[in-house]
Amino acid sequence: MIAVARHSAQTAGVMAGFLLLSGLVSVFRNEPGADVFLMTALLTVFGAGAVHLAVRNRAGRLDRLASYGLLLVLWIGVPIIAAVPIAATTTLGPVHAWLEAVSAFTTTGPVQIHDIGNVPRATLGWLLTLQWAGGLLTLVGFVAVLGPAGLGGLPDHSARANLLAATQQTTLDDALRLVLPIYLGATVLCTLALLLMGVRLFEAVGLAGAALATGGLLPDGDGIAAYGHFGIKAVLIVFMLMGGTSVLWHRMLLTRRFRLALGQYENIVLFAICGALGIAAAAIGFRTEGSGMSLPIALEDGLFTAVSLVTTTGIEPHGGAFASLPVTLVLAIVFIGGATFSTAGGIKIYRAGVMVLQSLRELERLVHPSAVHPRRLGQQNVTLQMMKAIWIMFGVACSTIAALTVVIAPAMPSFESAFVAVMAALANVGPVYAVNWQPDVNWPEWGTLPAYAQIALAIAMVLGRLEILVVLGLANFALWRR
Repeated sequence: MIAVARHSAQTAGVMAGFLLLSGLVSVFRNEPGADVFLMTALLTVFGAGAVHLAVRNRAGRLDRLASYGLLLVLWIGVPIIAAVPIAATTTLGPVHAWLEAVSAFTTTGPVQIHDIGNVPRATLGWLLTLQWAGGLLTLVGFVAVLGPAGLGGLPDHSARANLLAATQQTTLDDALRLVLPIYLGATVLCTLALLLMGVRLFEAVGLAGAALATGGLLPDGDGIAAYGHFGIKAVLIVFMLMGGTSVLWHRMLLTRRFRLALGQYENIVLFAICGALGIAAAAIGFRTEGSGMSLPIALEDGLFTAVSLVTTTGIEPHGGAFASLPVTLVLAIVFIGGATFSTAGGIKIYRAGVMVLQSLRELERLVHPSAVHPRRLGQQNVTLQMMKAIWIMFGVACSTIAALTVVIAPAMPSFESAFVAVMAALANVGPVYAVNWQPDVNWPEWGTLPAYAQIALAIAMVLGRLEILVVLGLANFALWRR
């Protein structure tokens, strides 16, 4: 627990820096709430400093159990602190502000704040910062903790060993040094590209953070339609794809290890799914009566819709873009999600691919029961243990969806609305719920639900980022005594 306390204090110190920056923005813009931002930053620094002084001379190793505990503490603790200035500078109450902070930090998208034009710029910037930081924590968690453990059948530390020619288990510091330059550099590149397209600095930074973190919160309440430039959509498509593909794959490309990168089929499959779904969405939009879309506009919107769904970003190119697709298809796409070691939600394409691979092997065994075939997915060996872990992960995910749907169903107007809400929360793609899937039924906003339903949805958001098996593993202490 010493190592958990030390790293938590360091994270709180970084968080205080962002709070201080938001407070200074509020002061310079003469907006209300500057005192709250500054006071929250001061209290956070004080608490972090006290913890750091208490543990600085005490040895503590960040083993696997402690790493899991640290991730759980960060995903739960950061939104609690972040909710304080949100509640003080908006009309949201404490619980609603906490739900909005959880939604932003898990990159799920806006839950209650839709009239962004009336939100103080410092508060909006704080929410966008939370979204960007949540994407960074997702990557660091996968590279440093979840991947090396092979949790839920994830590609284990051999992927990082192939990348860095190292065999030891990575630490959080190593992972941060690997991830931060790529993540921050991509954010800067996206911001510069948007500035060249004529987007103002604040909006450019917010859009870049949303694309790389695959989050649905944008700096303009009208969404992408407020910008309307094809070049802007093209830039966001490129960087949403970057957010939805593996950060280790990006490192391979940057170090010119192209043969190794081409063997990572998961990322190539993601591009293929985006292309196929984009063409289908374009065809539907082009042939819809009354749409008035030309073929180039239909292709543009169709590709943007596909990339947004596959990467679980949840940004619509225009109102009703998601609704043009069957709800079953949309839910299946976001449930699978993007690539491993990415900021995308879902169970990940790698796991889905392994399940398909095993299914094909079992069917082939009916014809050739004595045949022996190596189990490989691209350059990754798939062991029997990994297959079992993936099927367990799939079963736990389905069971969690069913349980949470039953929990919130009494507060929802229909079973369909409860199911879509849980799926959207667990896949961290909140805007999918906001689509008018049942025009004859009025689906309530999450902020208007009873407190127990809001807490259940917040739990689903955190589980979507933390991986459900981490929580189960922490609960089963016998597992760590083996």
